[in-house]
Formats: sequence, C-alpha cells, structure tokens
Amino acid sequence: MATAFSLRLRRLRKNSSLTMDELARAAGISKSYVWELENREVPNLSAKVLVDLAKALDVTLQDLLGEPPPVKASPEDLRFFRKYIRMDRVDKDRLKKMIELFEMPTSKRAKRGR
Repeated sequence: MATAFSLRLRRLRKNSSLTMDELARAAGISKSYVWELENREVPNLSAKVLVDLAKALDVTLQDLLGEPPPVKASPEDLRFFRKYIRMDRVDKDRLKKMIELFEMPTSKRAKRGR
C-alpha cells in the first residue's frame, strides 16, 4: 500500500528525471528497495537512507518528509540555497560580496567603481 511518503518519493524521483535504478545507485541502495519505498509502507527507514535519498534527489529532508519549509520560498530559491550550502567558504564569501554590491545604492556603486 502506497503511503504519503512513498507517493512523495515517487513524485520527487520523477521530477528529477531519475529512474528507480538511477536513484538507487545515487543513494547507495538497491533498485528493489527503491521500489519497496515507493510502493509499500516501510516501518524502519533509517536516517542514513533518508539523507542519502534527499542528496540523490537534490532536495532537503523537509522536502522528502513533506514538512513545510520554515519560510516561504519559491522552488528556485530553495534550489539556490541548497547549492549555496554546498559551496566552500571562499565561494560563499565571494557570493556575499556580490550580493552586497547589488544592495548598495547606485551612487555608491558608481563611486566604488572609479
């Protein structure tokens, strides 16, 4: 019997254009286990499997578990934030500086560019 989790997992997998086999390989589990997760109630799903599935699908655990995000954000914003989280410290600092430049009033930007 499909559960809310199994239906969500199938939807997320299809939205990511992954086959069951591709998701299984990316998450380090068997294809038959993916089938079982999508079609049956699995009572003792481990945290590691959940984390690995979320990573393979490029979604948060909240997305996978169906919990609402803590803030209202578009799917594009959430994808951007997930990419930001994976950046190294140097790239995060560069991105922060770029954002500060965009937030700066136009007159200050012009002076700074001289």
